[in-house]
Amino acid sequence: MKVILSLFALIFIGQAKAAFCLQSSGHKSEAEIARMTPEQRVEESCREYARHKYQMCDYQDLLESYIGRDGIKSVPEIIKVINEYDPTRREGRSKEKDLRCENAQMLLSFLDTGVFRLRAVEEGRKALEAVKRLIERMRAADFDSLDTYEYNKQGRYQNSLLSIKEMEGINYCDEAIRNTLKHKYNILLSDQKMLDFVNYLISQDAYYPGWSKRDWYRDPNRLNEKGFPLRYVRIINLDPFYQAYLKYKAKDK
Repeated sequence: MKVILSLFALIFIGQAKAAFCLQSSGHKSEAEIARMTPEQRVEESCREYARHKYQMCDYQDLLESYIGRDGIKSVPEIIKVINEYDPTRREGRSKEKDLRCENAQMLLSFLDTGVFRLRAVEEGRKALEAVKRLIERMRAADFDSLDTYEYNKQGRYQNSLLSIKEMEGINYCDEAIRNTLKHKYNILLSDQKMLDFVNYLISQDAYYPGWSKRDWYRDPNRLNEKGFPLRYVRIINLDPFYQAYLKYKAKDK
């Protein structure tokens, strides 16, 4: 009986702590998030990142899950946040605007790798142009300087270059597809062949990143330079991608 009471006590204490955390942090409840507009959810995500950055908890994941459901509807607000950050102007280069912009860029990558390919739709292409304009503003503010390394400058600049390269080419989801095709069917795809296949996937369904979830896998048959199993991202349900690959190959015959 004491054990049962102790378990109930622990559950109650855990719920009380969660409720206190929710109230003291200013976090919205899931019900409140569900009632928000797509614009408000993006704003809440950027506000939260600007407040806590790397000290975030599951709250940001919850916001992302709703932003993922919003899909294209969330993109205009993301563009707005990116446009607000301008390191060439004193009024546009505050730390808060920088962090909000960084989060907005991460939201774009999240959408591109997990929901739909940005370059396949008009709103998405506008977002890519917004990132390119941001990169130009960063260059104008000497973020590409190699004299000293500062994450808020060179790091942000390099990450922005990488993100636009992936969003316009082969992204995290595509690498998982390539890894899994190689592991399961010994299909080897060069960067150009993979890009051709990706463009085919986009032509068939811009939402292909959502066909399957992904996870991390250690391949005992592939070792890194230290002799440990190679760790890479793989597609859990490869079948829709494999069937699409067979159709892609067939069209060239």
